[in-house]
Amino acid sequence: MSLRSDSGGSIRRRLLISLLPPLLALMIAGAFANYHAAMLFVSTAYDRQLGDEARALAASVTAAHGALRVDPQYAGEGASSEARLGALQFSIRGPRGQRVAGNPLLQPAPAGDANPSYADAALGGRPFRVATYRLRTALGVATVNVAEPAAARAASGHFILASTWLVDFIEVDMTLLFVWIAVHFGLKPLLAVRRQIETRSARELQPLRASEVASEIRPLVDALNLLFDMLRESSRSQRQFVADTAHQLRTPIAGLLGQLELLMREPAAAPLRERLAMLHEGMARLAHSANQLLALARADPSARIADRFERVDLPALAGRAVELNLRRAIESGHDLGADTRPAEVSGIPRLLEDLLGNLVDNALSYTPQGSRITVRCGVADGSAFLEVEDDGPGIPEAERARVRERFYRIPGTPGHGCGLGLAIVEEISRVHDATVSLEAGAAGRGVQVRVRFPAPAAAPRQRRRSGVSREIANTVAV
Repeated sequence: MSLRSDSGGSIRRRLLISLLPPLLALMIAGAFANYHAAMLFVSTAYDRQLGDEARALAASVTAAHGALRVDPQYAGEGASSEARLGALQFSIRGPRGQRVAGNPLLQPAPAGDANPSYADAALGGRPFRVATYRLRTALGVATVNVAEPAAARAASGHFILASTWLVDFIEVDMTLLFVWIAVHFGLKPLLAVRRQIETRSARELQPLRASEVASEIRPLVDALNLLFDMLRESSRSQRQFVADTAHQLRTPIAGLLGQLELLMREPAAAPLRERLAMLHEGMARLAHSANQLLALARADPSARIADRFERVDLPALAGRAVELNLRRAIESGHDLGADTRPAEVSGIPRLLEDLLGNLVDNALSYTPQGSRITVRCGVADGSAFLEVEDDGPGIPEAERARVRERFYRIPGTPGHGCGLGLAIVEEISRVHDATVSLEAGAAGRGVQVRVRFPAPAAAPRQRRRSGVSREIANTVAV
């Protein structure tokens, strides 16, 4: 059984793809939340610094002789004040709002609970942040105003946003990596179960070993084993029914065939001999079908519990197959023979006899009179093989896959087979881990069916003929 439906890699890939949209949404939301929180902190820090500048500037203001005086370095508009405050703008206004020093366009921020107070303003079309410190003097409350361009804070905000995006992007990547690693190791128990299932064929539904899997997926394994038990029991009952039916049919069918043959020899049955021959032919086909069903049932794994593999001599097997079919070949006008080399395999003798018998039966059934049929065995490329080749009409290449299916016959095929021959060969080959190939015969004529066994077999170079050679068959035919 090959599990091709879903690998661990595709599961991990789909999981990561499904996690990516929500993680990206969380990253975007987190980035903006972090950005606004950071900007609140940055604005507070900048405001505090701006307020300190306003306090420092207020320290330079004094009231004397009925007027406010400012430190000379702030009083002018020249280089001294620019050197002191840099990009900051300032203004100092008296108790009545009159300008004492600084930018005349800079207005104080509205009074608030705290001193200094802050507000956003615009100077020359550019946004500024204003800090106003209210200074109590002998002449009244003076306002000291310091303004900072908003661009300075924007630069800090851009840096914070970029760094937040970078950190969040790294976090998403690391999260996906950790999820991939976690899923990879988390799927290992399931992959172990998958390997157990892959080692079984569709016809050998043995229970999975629950002791070899993690406790988390043991309920899944128990459920699969229960399903396997039900399927195995259902399949076993079906196969047992077929085997029992075929076995029970063999004896009465054989008896009927014998009685028909005796009846056909009676002089009184001469007027009915033609009909009796047709009946005999039908009974023979029924017997053949019953034997094939029984062979198919014997090849099933559930019927082979007590079977033991043993060494099987392939030349002897080929010789017996030719001997059993020699009379039929002579009667049908076929040239049947064997061409063997020494070879041995480990197998179940009765199943291999069924395999070769079905190959020879197919060749005799579907090739015209006078066709040449050769049974071969030997060793090729280190592997033992059995082969049956004929020079009949052959099998179209497009049909070579389908003829292995049960009960399939090529439309228009002569004869009265039921389409089980090659299915039996496939089943028995699977039991022996062998492979079946269908190719055109010599010179592109006929068909060559080869069963190649996996186990290496050493064979001498000398060539021998089977016990029943083609020459003997031809002599008897004459």
